[in-house]
Amino acid sequence: MTAPVARPRTHRRRWILALASVLMVAIGAVVTVMVQSVPDYRIAFLVDASATESPGAVADAVGAAVRNTGDGDALSLRRFGGRCGDPRNTAQVVGTGTGHAARVSASAHRLTPTGVATLESGVLAAIHDFAGRYPYRGRRSNRIIVVTGRGADACTRDQTAMKRAVQAKVDAAGLRLDFRFVGYLTPAGEQGDLTQLASAAKAPAPDFARTPAELAATLKRLVIPNPREAVPVKVPTPTPAPLADGSHYAYVKSVDATARVVTIDPIQYLTGEAGQSAAREDGEYFDDDYYIRNRDKKTVELQVATGSRITCNILAGIISSTENVTVSLDRLARLVKASPEDAAHRPFTVIVTRGQVSRLREMWTP
Repeated sequence: MTAPVARPRTHRRRWILALASVLMVAIGAVVTVMVQSVPDYRIAFLVDASATESPGAVADAVGAAVRNTGDGDALSLRRFGGRCGDPRNTAQVVGTGTGHAARVSASAHRLTPTGVATLESGVLAAIHDFAGRYPYRGRRSNRIIVVTGRGADACTRDQTAMKRAVQAKVDAAGLRLDFRFVGYLTPAGEQGDLTQLASAAKAPAPDFARTPAELAATLKRLVIPNPREAVPVKVPTPTPAPLADGSHYAYVKSVDATARVVTIDPIQYLTGEAGQSAAREDGEYFDDDYYIRNRDKKTVELQVATGSRITCNILAGIISSTENVTVSLDRLARLVKASPEDAAHRPFTVIVTRGQVSRLREMWTP
C-alpha cells in the first residue's frame, strides 16, 4: 500500500497568500485614510501677543476669519512676544488640524499681552512648523498669515540680517510657503521694514489696517484661496449664520466653556396683544402675560466674548422675581449640563455685539 503524501508546502502557500491578502487590504485602508486626511488648504495664524498690541481687536479679527474658512481647512495658531533670548517668546498655541476654528478663536481671545515683539522668532518658528511631513501639508496651499503691530524685531539690531535669516529658512523649507503679512496700527516708520520682510519671505506687499473693521475684513479675505485655486474646492457644509447684532430671545441648549461657544435656540417672546394673537394662531392658551413661539427649533452657535456678563435666577436656584445672580461661563455650562430639560425651557435675553455674545440674562418666568 502506498502511504499518503503530505502537502505541507501547499498549506503553507495558502496561509502566505491569505496573510498577504489581509496585509494588502490593511495597507490599502491605511493609505486611503492618509490620503483623505491631507487637507487641500493649511492656514497658520502667527499673531503678535506683545504688550504693545491691542489683543481684543486682533482676537476678534482672527475669530471672524476662521469662521470664514472651509470645513476641510487645517488651521493652527502661533503667538510671538516676550523677552529677548527667551525660547518661550514664541509658542504654538493650537496645533494644526481640521475642525479647529472654534479652538483658534477661543485661544486667540485668551492670549495675554507680554514683552516685546519677537517677530524674527515667530516667523522662523512658523516656517519650521511646516518642515516635517506630519502634520500634513496642504495639497493646494500652505499659508502663513502674520498679524503684527511692529514692522521690526525688537530684539534684533540688524534687521537686514533678520531678513536674510527668514529668506534662508524659506528656501530650506523644501516647499512653497504662501506668506501674507498684515500690519495693525504699525508705526509709519516701521512699515518699510515690514514690506522688506515680506519681500524676503517671497510674499506680496503687506496690508496695513488702522481700525478693527479693516483688520477683520483683511483677515477674512486672506483665508479665502485665490479664485484660480478655489475652483476645485468642494463647498463646505452649511452652518447656521450667526445672529445679527442686537437683542434676541433664546433657549440655551449647550455651553462649551473651553471654546467659549454657546449653542442657542432662538425664540419669539411675545407679550400683550401680540402674544394673545400668536397664541390664538397656534391654537395655544395665552397665560402669564407672555407667549413663547418656537416654530423651527433651529440652533445657532455663537462665540461668547471675553468679559461678557451672565446672570441667572431660577436655573441657579433663585426663586425671587427681583433677584439675579452673576455666574461665570463655566458655571453656566455646569448648570445647563446638570438640568438640560429645565435649561431647555428657560428663556434668556441674548445680546450680540460685533458677532459675539456680550450679555446673557435669564428671564424670570413663573
